[in-house]
Amino acid sequence: MHVCRPAARFLALLAVASLPLAPSRLLAAPLQSFSISSGTTTSSYYAAASATAKVFNRKSAAYGMKLANVASAGSVANIDAVAEGRASFGIAETELLKRAAQGVRPWEGKARGGLRAVMGLYPATVTIVAAVDSGIKRVPDLKGKRLNVGAPGSIDNTYASALLQMSGLNPGDVITAQHSTALAPELLQKGDIDAYLCIVGHPNLTVLEASSGKRKVLLVPLDDTLIKQVTLNNPLLAPVVIPMRFYPNVRETGIVQSLGVRNVLFTSSDQSDESVYRVVREILTNFDLFRRQHPILQDLTPEQAARITVIPLHPGAARYFKESGLIP
Repeated sequence: MHVCRPAARFLALLAVASLPLAPSRLLAAPLQSFSISSGTTTSSYYAAASATAKVFNRKSAAYGMKLANVASAGSVANIDAVAEGRASFGIAETELLKRAAQGVRPWEGKARGGLRAVMGLYPATVTIVAAVDSGIKRVPDLKGKRLNVGAPGSIDNTYASALLQMSGLNPGDVITAQHSTALAPELLQKGDIDAYLCIVGHPNLTVLEASSGKRKVLLVPLDDTLIKQVTLNNPLLAPVVIPMRFYPNVRETGIVQSLGVRNVLFTSSDQSDESVYRVVREILTNFDLFRRQHPILQDLTPEQAARITVIPLHPGAARYFKESGLIP
């Protein structure tokens, strides 16, 4: 049968219109967003979350999912956000994850049993930044001084009172303020506080910022007795030395010994196995690129990333670590 040219063209257009959507149209669909609740914008948590998102999002179009770094008050806020479904992933110290799972302070009566580990990260270190003119050289010197202990809900705030008491200071001996650690360097330089306590990875922006002003600062070491007492009773904490090479403007006082606790990227048991598997696979298969994103990640090894015992490993993470031979 003969078909006139206009009719042929119409039939051809009709055939094209009936075809499935082209790949370019499919790629234009919005990506599913997965948030990482991290920390203040000057924190090592924020840096680690940014590194995770940057490496993973190179494949976001292929996976149809994208990681987004969301600032927060810190570990306690991150644990609550993930447990309550307000964030997909979070970063927190192993000690606080243990407390949350057990339902002890500050989670009395509301244990977070659904938390699952994704991968281990760098250690966070107890760090006390003090103004040289304050006369603070050891923790007991904080008596009668103004100390910022971080915002409520942060790891700094949670640990500060226990650390001071173990150092022989009573609750009323130190004048404490509860501002975000991100504000502490400015408060120190303005003379509003004498020192601040934070638990961070090194190098850290708050320490660099605090040491760049006119008011000179130093880092306060923890006493041997305190370190031995804490590590003897808590295997999640370990002795560390703060790397002073990162802080050329901090007053040199010798070796600054302290306590460190490893951080963990975590999620909830409700998160799909496939989404967690993809995150771990992208980070571990691009591990050198991941570690180059920030100095706090430089010493992390794949074995450390896979070795987490404080909360159960998410099945999606376990799948990749087993495929890679990192866990049995």
